[in-house]
Amino acid sequence: MNCRPESRSVYADLRRRLREGPPDVSITALPDGSIDVRCRVEFGAGGVVRSRERFGEAIASGAHKSARLIPTAREPGGQAVNLALGAHALGADVRLLGHLDAEGMSPFPFPAHSFGAPATVHLLEFTDETVMLAEEAPGLRSWGYAELSAAVAAMDRPLAADVVCWGNWVSAPRTTATLRTLADRRDSLPGTLLVDPGDLVDSDPDAIRDLFDALTALESVVDVVFNANRREIRACVAVLDPPVRTPDDGKREDPPDSRSVEIASADDGTQLRSLRAATGLSGVVMHAADRAMMATTDRESIVSVPNLETGPPVRWTGGGDRFGAGLAVGMGAGWPVETALACGNAAASYYLTHDRTGEADDLAAFLANATPP
Repeated sequence: MNCRPESRSVYADLRRRLREGPPDVSITALPDGSIDVRCRVEFGAGGVVRSRERFGEAIASGAHKSARLIPTAREPGGQAVNLALGAHALGADVRLLGHLDAEGMSPFPFPAHSFGAPATVHLLEFTDETVMLAEEAPGLRSWGYAELSAAVAAMDRPLAADVVCWGNWVSAPRTTATLRTLADRRDSLPGTLLVDPGDLVDSDPDAIRDLFDALTALESVVDVVFNANRREIRACVAVLDPPVRTPDDGKREDPPDSRSVEIASADDGTQLRSLRAATGLSGVVMHAADRAMMATTDRESIVSVPNLETGPPVRWTGGGDRFGAGLAVGMGAGWPVETALACGNAAASYYLTHDRTGEADDLAAFLANATPP
């Protein structure tokens, strides 16, 4: 395994780069969007539910058959929106293609194209976690290559950005077919395609395999990096080991308990190597609360950057999207892999502990005060 710099020096390098000024990098994010409604949960009149466990047990046992959701805030959301805002905050030149037609979507400080109405997501906020209940965007299930082509025609080559961040595969069933079409047409494509599929745990195994087949086809024309959390990586490995099928292969039977992410016994590095080897992608990234890791085309190389030691979180969702923004900016700017991962860690940690998206100066000051891992 290659020798890697200590995490202290990696975060010092990140802080220096953040202070140097905006990076020369273009980012495009697509295709979702949502109005996020943050809610307090109550049983009865004023009986605030503070624990996710209590909420789940009360519903499962039948002790309560209904709950009241008390809205406390409304804000723009969705993977593409959050990532675009995060990348813009770090100084990137951003384009957003999403489902944005709603009053709650404030004007964005960068060019944006809307495919239609966004989803509505209720965030049930407890002291120990947040539960998301999503009412999907009306047009997202039918969204595909035709709609993407219209956006490309309306904007200045948005898919030719340094990094195109493609999110929320789980909510857009025609994403796989759209990716295949892009691979076949070889139209203007980015330097790197960064794919975050959303929470694909318990997704249909064949659908996951088809997604990776499409990404493997795209890898022949563009660098593809797959970015997911620990549970999602394990779910992918469970259904893609052995490697993805070729056109000559027959249909493969699912491995036992392929949908369970808890039975995986291999360490994170082995999981990442296995997934990257099975798909042939340029990189596979895992982001988690304790660290970020990336497997690259060098099979012996796993880059691992421990997360910062910070105070307790004040938010439980949205960190993964900010991680993706930091990672995309770092990759697009040509920073070392370690520094790009550290940027993702810092952006996520800042958001979860401050309840707002950090700009470059915010992250630099945050790094100066945070305890290095």
